Amino acid sequence: MTAERTAGALALAITASVAALLSACNILQPAMYLAVGPTKVPARYVLENRPTVVFVDDRNNAIPINSSRARRAIADDVTKQLMSRRLVTQTISPRDAMALARNQDREGKLMSMQAIGETVGAEQLIYIEMLRYRGSPDNVTSQPTAECRLKVIDIVNKTRLFPPPGAERDWQAVVVQTAPVSPELYRSTAGRRQIEQLLAAAIAGQVTQLFYKHIPDELGSRLTPQ
Repeated sequence: MTAERTAGALALAITASVAALLSACNILQPAMYLAVGPTKVPARYVLENRPTVVFVDDRNNAIPINSSRARRAIADDVTKQLMSRRLVTQTISPRDAMALARNQDREGKLMSMQAIGETVGAEQLIYIEMLRYRGSPDNVTSQPTAECRLKVIDIVNKTRLFPPPGAERDWQAVVVQTAPVSPELYRSTAGRRQIEQLLAAAIAGQVTQLFYKHIPDELGSRLTPQ
């Protein structure tokens, strides 16, 4: 065999080997994904296992209608998820905290989160302040959207646990936008109630995700935490 033929044969062999390797990689990548699963995002904060209460605040009237009902739905859902995922093993009814704050508010006295936590017997309080809660981001698009900010308070030691002291911000922002919904839902009381429930569940899901390792957007690709 001449030197030219030998070189040509070697080049063909190398090309075939590279092609086979690439083909194997294309097969292995999906197989590895199926075996290992998608990459999970770590928890932003791991809650201490202490008596915990969730308080949703809307004293600035960010929720235009049915504020109390929406707040209860969010707080109850977060509480249930914390327990079902065993992120904490003892929770206090959010409704007790809401009733306490409501009674004080009627008397013109705004209770601090510290006072609310102490009174209901919590050692840890998850404070969620609503900033926006709308059926549409622009009053045209039929896509519910909401925004809130959150912090975790150590009631016993009277300090903020998350974000930690010294952080750039003393709160964690959460923004959600659900998938578009049927415009028909906006035209009936029952439909608007469905939108309200959908948005409350979206907020609760995104809030709870801050506290455990999870697959990004496992609640739906249109939910966008900040």
